[in-house]
Amino acid sequence: SIADALIPHPSGLPDHCITLTPDGKDAWIAHQAQDWKNTDRKTLVDSLRNSGIVGLGGATFPTQIKLRTDGKSNVDTLIINAAECEPYITCDDALMRERAEEIVKGIAIAQYLLGASHVYIGIEDNKPQAIQAMQVAVANTAIQVVVVPTLYPSGDARRLVHLILGKEIPHDKRATQVGIQVFNVGTIVALHRFFDYGEPCVNRIVTVTGNVQTPQNFEVLFGTPITYLIAAAGGKKPDTTHYIMGGPMMGFDLPSASVPITKAANCIIAASPHLFAPLPQPMPCIRCARCADACPVNLQPQELYWFAKSDNFEKARDYNLFDCIECGACSYVCPSNIPLVQFYRFAKGEIWER
Repeated sequence: SIADALIPHPSGLPDHCITLTPDGKDAWIAHQAQDWKNTDRKTLVDSLRNSGIVGLGGATFPTQIKLRTDGKSNVDTLIINAAECEPYITCDDALMRERAEEIVKGIAIAQYLLGASHVYIGIEDNKPQAIQAMQVAVANTAIQVVVVPTLYPSGDARRLVHLILGKEIPHDKRATQVGIQVFNVGTIVALHRFFDYGEPCVNRIVTVTGNVQTPQNFEVLFGTPITYLIAAAGGKKPDTTHYIMGGPMMGFDLPSASVPITKAANCIIAASPHLFAPLPQPMPCIRCARCADACPVNLQPQELYWFAKSDNFEKARDYNLFDCIECGACSYVCPSNIPLVQFYRFAKGEIWER
């Protein structure tokens, strides 16, 4: 059926959805691998339109667009984002520990499609087992595993590029314009499964954690209701109040536990008062500038807040509103408890609407 239904989105609003009833057989269609080493790059990239592969780090940007090339790609450096910097989320960590060889095979495909000559895998230093697994997997390749400090938000693509290469991507340019492309490890594995086995992207690894009996990672089909995952994790604890999709910094409250897993769902956190205390009432801005000190992209959050609050959206744009990565660092350090990121999202939405 096609009808409005609740979806996992910060707005909490319903949207048009297709509801499928499975046949219960859990059987694949016939698969056909591709000889990608001996196939034209454009043909391979065009075939990705049918794969369903998007950025599985959370942004869900279509992968065929990031790999699109006319044979004159200027990308010489491929960076694999395995930082996974938010607390609670461990799906990429688990993927590296258990499927390191698949990641390396996926990297070879992405490297071929882009024509990149240098490859780096960025991993935070709080994942020693994943680091070791990837170092073993790349031992006979030119791929470099780079250990970066555990410092939020190192998982942001621009921050990771700076940590690995020491380069700053200008705010008005994309990474590809300076010869760099970045992919999440989950996306890389999906590329391997599609080209080497003919499997479209119909599932992903999801961390289920927080106020559940047995926190763990699951490989989950898209469309699976979150209630199924909570049950698989031993069920929720009695004082669970709600669920969060994503991490505690950039995630958002879900409107219902019955919403489905989507491609952006890297983590589901069962929240409770002892894990996430109720936010205090916001107070007036005291212009202490702690938010500016915390901002990883060197914006002026307090100014953006005033512009958004007063509906002065053009001024907010002039202050590089769209450079904000919505990491939540400013809100976290604000002594007045102002939900700054909500104001920035509101301003962006109003600008897009116009």
